[in-house]
Amino acid sequence: MKNLISALILALLGSHAAADAADSGQPRLIACYKEVKVGAQYSVKKVLIKKAERKYIKRGEDIRLVEYPAVYREDKTLIKPAHVVMKEVVCKD
Repeated sequence: MKNLISALILALLGSHAAADAADSGQPRLIACYKEVKVGAQYSVKKVLIKKAERKYIKRGEDIRLVEYPAVYREDKTLIKPAHVVMKEVVCKD
């Protein structure tokens, strides 16, 4: 019987203390965060526009073999747009 009364008194005091903390109007710090910007993600596909080629060019008495590199175009497709995420950090107080 004494244990029951003691438990009842502790429960009432605990609920009263929680109500006092809530009524005090003081905010309670839970965690600190930092904004982190995440860039957009793209799928990139190379499309061949012009193949690499070799040509002979005459310069005076010399005949030179020159190579022109291939030319590509990049087609980008947006997978995920840029966004901001909240990263939890250590609070500095």
